[in-house]
Amino acid sequence: MKNTFFSLLLFFSSNLTAQTIPNFDLIKLEKTSDYKKAEPFVILSANFILSTPIKIDNKDRYNSLRFISQWMNGTTDYSFAMEDMIEKIGKGDNDHLAIYVSALSKYTIENKPVVKNAIQLKVEAITTLLNYCQDKKNNLRLTKQLKKLVDAKEKGQLEQALQ
Repeated sequence: MKNTFFSLLLFFSSNLTAQTIPNFDLIKLEKTSDYKKAEPFVILSANFILSTPIKIDNKDRYNSLRFISQWMNGTTDYSFAMEDMIEKIGKGDNDHLAIYVSALSKYTIENKPVVKNAIQLKVEAITTLLNYCQDKKNNLRLTKQLKKLVDAKEKGQLEQALQ
């Protein structure tokens, strides 16, 4: 019985993988077809950003966000309009915006049928941002603007607050 338990434990622990980022030097974003091929790496990068706490000078976070931004600016499969959300998040607030952009790109790729519903995309991305901020281990506090969105979310009025 002990050997069976130990074997199972060894099997499951060997299948665990650390959160890693892709080698961005190997991913080319030059042609339209490159952007479609890069989607799994965008999701991997977004997952990395959304699962790691904010730390000053974290090169992996910076490179992941830079890759996501480059992909968002170059893809022709999706359109990202964020001007109104920058106002709701806070101008010049790069840490919060990074979480929002990561959540938005991830949700967009993973939920292609919803992509045409801009408000649904905003709700999902903002919800991810709010949840990230509310987890103290992520080292990112809620701003005044985001606290208002948390209140709207708790009242079931987040969608209206984002319009």
